[in-house]
Amino acid sequence: MSDEMINNPEGFDPEEDPNALTEGDIIEMVGEDGETVSFIFVDALEYEGDVYLALAEPEEDDAVFFLKIEQDEDGNDVYNAPDEELEDILFQRFTEMRGKEEE
Repeated sequence: MSDEMINNPEGFDPEEDPNALTEGDIIEMVGEDGETVSFIFVDALEYEGDVYLALAEPEEDDAVFFLKIEQDEDGNDVYNAPDEELEDILFQRFTEMRGKEEE
């Protein structure tokens, strides 16, 4: 996944209640190019006051990536991929969090 921003699908507000989604839910987002892309919701986590969605592509069950929830200048929700260093931190926290859930 590139660093391109993805527009928030209508009616979906994970920043307001990220726990409203459950693991395995399918989320469809529309990219800046207008193409609809489907992802599997895995979890939501907070890091330094920002909310990140942990998502997976339907064809790749084991590959998780993160999108940060932000707003553009018009107040629309957008999602940005974190840089590689932050993604590593998020992945480490994600695996720690998942490990605690299994205990």
